[in-house]
Amino acid sequence: MSDEATDDAIDETTDAALEVLWQRALAAWEDDKIHVAVLEYALRAQALPEVAGRYRSLVSDPERGARAQKRLDALVAAATATLFATKTPKPEKVPLPITLSAFGVCAVLLGWLAWALWGPR
Repeated sequence: MSDEATDDAIDETTDAALEVLWQRALAAWEDDKIHVAVLEYALRAQALPEVAGRYRSLVSDPERGARAQKRLDALVAAATATLFATKTPKPEKVPLPITLSAFGVCAVLLGWLAWALWGPR
């Protein structure tokens, strides 16, 4: 089986699992446990945009709008927390030997240039 076929099979499995969870969430709309399960699955499967789009489409619904907005806010908070968790570390200071080596190379090149311009002819 090729890598592309394996990736397609994984995507289909992920989509099927997300679809089942979403159908359960729609069926038991007032149950927060189902919505938490959808959020956790979306985080693991990296499907936050898909789930956010599904909740976004229900925000204008008069019966489901308030809960959909609440879940959308939870998705935004989870996405923000994920971004902060994967933040790159602060760059470290350049070690002193590297700085001194760069300064030395520059000094030698400037000295060679000065000798070439003003040296004995």
